[in-house]
This record gives sequence, C-alpha cells and structure tokens, in this order.
Amino acid sequence: MKALRFHANIPRYITTKLLGKITKAAYLSFFPPTRLDDIPELEIRNGWVKIETKYAGICGSDVNTILLRESPLLEPLCSFPAVLGHENVGIVAEIGPNVTGINVGDRIVLDPILSCQTRGITPTCQNCENGDTIRCDNFDLGDLSPAFDTGWCHDTGGAFSRYYLAHKTQVYKVPDIVTDENAVLVEPFTIGIHAVLRHLPRPNATVIVMGTGVIGLMVITALRALGSKIKIIAIDKSEYQGKLAIEKAGADIFIQVKKRYYQKIAEEFNGRIYKPILEKKELIVGGGADIVFECVGIPSTIEDALRFIKTGGQMILIGNPHKINIDWSLIWSRELQVLGSFASSMEKDESGSMKHAFKIALDLMVSGKVDLSWMITHKFSFPREYKKAFKYSMNKGRYKVVKAIFAFNE
Repeated sequence: MKALRFHANIPRYITTKLLGKITKAAYLSFFPPTRLDDIPELEIRNGWVKIETKYAGICGSDVNTILLRESPLLEPLCSFPAVLGHENVGIVAEIGPNVTGINVGDRIVLDPILSCQTRGITPTCQNCENGDTIRCDNFDLGDLSPAFDTGWCHDTGGAFSRYYLAHKTQVYKVPDIVTDENAVLVEPFTIGIHAVLRHLPRPNATVIVMGTGVIGLMVITALRALGSKIKIIAIDKSEYQGKLAIEKAGADIFIQVKKRYYQKIAEEFNGRIYKPILEKKELIVGGGADIVFECVGIPSTIEDALRFIKTGGQMILIGNPHKINIDWSLIWSRELQVLGSFASSMEKDESGSMKHAFKIALDLMVSGKVDLSWMITHKFSFPREYKKAFKYSMNKGRYKVVKAIFAFNE
C-alpha cells in the first residue's frame, strides 16, 4: 500500500532545509523526510475500525510539515514515521472487536483527535471528562504512540494512504444528503465553528479575519451559518480569495494587503494613524476591531492583528505561529487578550445545547445552511499526482488554489 509518510530523520531534515533555500523542489525530491513509501496495512485493534479513503484534504499543516516549517517544540507529542493526512471522507472497510453502531460500508468523517478514550485510558483526564478532548492531558500515554491526532501518529496511519485506522469514538456517519465534496471539508469547518462558538462576538461587534485561506473562509462561513449579523472585515494579499470571502463566505468588506492598507483599516474604525520612529509599520490609535481571528500564523499578520484590535479586545490565534519574534507592547498597553484556538471538540451551539463540532457541522450541511463544495478548486489522484498536488499547494497564488484534495479510485 502506497502512503505518504514523514520520517524524523535529522540528516535528511538538515540537508532538505539547506536545499530548500535554493528550490522548493527539494522538498519533493528523493531525499526529504516526507516521501512515498510502500507499507503494509495496519492490523485492526479492539474498539477500532479500518477506513478506506475516498477523499483526503491537503491541510496547511501538511504543507508546512513537508516544507519543514512545523515547530520542533511539539515533536515529543508525535510519533514517526507517520502517514500524513487527517482531513478525510471514507468508507468503513472492516470492524474490529467491541464496535457497535458502525457497519461496513458506512460513509464517515473522522475527528482526528487522539485523546484519552482512543488511548484506552481510564479514568479519563478532567478535560476529556468535560468534553474538551483537544485539551487532553495524555496525548503521550496509553495504548497509542504519542500524537495529538491522526496524521502524526505512527500507530493509526493517515488519510494519505488507501487505508487507516480510527477509534469508534472518532467516527461520524455522513448523511446521504451531504456530498463527498462537503464531507471532506467537515474537519476544517469544525475549526471555524470551534473558534467562533468559544469566542462568539457581541451582536454589535466588528471583527477582522486575517487571512482568507481555507481556515479564514471557514471562520467567516461559521459566523454567518451560526446566525451572526456582525460586521466582518476580511484581510488578505489575494484579491481572488478576498472576493470569495465576500461573495461565498459572507464577509462585508475585503481589504487587500498592499501599500497604505493601514490607512483603510484606520478609516473603517475612525482611528488616528501614526508612524513610530524606527518602525516599519504604523500605529492605529482610537479604534479597532473587537475581535481579530488570526488565521495565518506568520509574524507579519500577527503584528498587524495586534495593531488592529481595540483596547481591551481579543486576538484569537488559529494559525499556527511556530517560533517567531513579535513586539508584544500592545498586549500590555491595551490590555489585549491573546487566546489560542486548536481543532474542535464539544461545543455549546446557538441553542445552548452541547454537541460535538462535527455534529454541528454536519447538521448545518443537512439543513442547507452551508455548502462548502466551492472551496475545492483542485483534485489530484493519489498516489500518482501527489507531487503535483503539493507543488500547487505550495504555490496557491500562482495556481489559484483554495482547497486541494486527493481523490482515491477516480
């Protein structure tokens, strides 16, 4: 079975990093840590099912892994070699012992989080007991090798192969009315749902969404699908994706990142703009967004986000920032809150009921409130076109990629 695996190999890592400064092709050559391997199918476990992949989404974290941009800080909470891929719609191919309510042939999506229940840990940690599986204290313990989720765990496999394993608690059946193209986007949609429901803006608030890639578009879509009428300002370099943020996702205003764009932000909030000495970027005083959802995670967008928040406001950090150098002066002087938002778990929906974000996402699709299929701009056959898929995903602007997926059996 062909599988795209990441190997924690220091000589390959260093060599590829050096060659990658010359050409991105180095990351897809014969030598990098991520490569296409022939592997045996994993043996099914007690309480687990085997999934045959139909579509697998290429996440920004997958691209960053291949480009060796992921922080080594979290390496102890991964296990290698690991088959990449955690966004998935698939078919149950085999059922292990002690599994009920799931049948061979069921079409499913996967919650990739590998928390206490999947690890056979009893009693579960307090966070898992409360339904906050993304805050599990035991990602390094139990019956599985260390990992936050499927796609970075040696024992489970991942969606960038024909088959992988899933614990029975990770599986959500997909209603017939939900297309495969929507189902494969459920996992990234839950990231937007989680960020919004945990930090729901006041009815009269104004929010900024930094970045109109997949996660930024999911945040905007979630805000609208969950009934929010707030003013949404989307910010990105890409005019193409900015138009999608308005026409498809539901943003009110798009501001393109280019010369003098700080001036446009200041005008939106009736703020005053200054140029601090020895600073490349300007400072806006007297106005700003109530909440900024930061969906990129690079130094320039985080710096901008901090400058666009009103006194006492919040930045919700959804983009993975890695190790960066940021001036934190505004957090102190404006008493800002910077809060992380990672994946999803049990959430309180708009009616006040507790549901898993995967259930909320599927319910919104069934109701017709959400159709995300327009985000899929490119499909690539796996494994034959995997290099082309990542070439496009590494150069999204050039190829106008919003979301690329791998298709199996097509």
